[in-house]
Amino acid sequence: MLSYQAKMVGINVILTEESYTSKASFIDNDLIRVYTEGEKNHLTFSGKRILHRFVSYRKHWINQ
Repeated sequence: MLSYQAKMVGINVILTEESYTSKASFIDNDLIRVYTEGEKNHLTFSGKRILHRFVSYRKHWINQ
């Protein structure tokens, strides 16, 4: 429903898995790769969870 409404007003919706989104930062240009089962490479993101709703990025604090 939301994707349909966004498309009607010209907004592209990209669906992604949520396993990396709490630490990845658009502001810091972190790329979110697609997780594949059995992958041995661990991804490193600029974010760090400080408290329940606060995430610290390189030079920013964001209240989620």
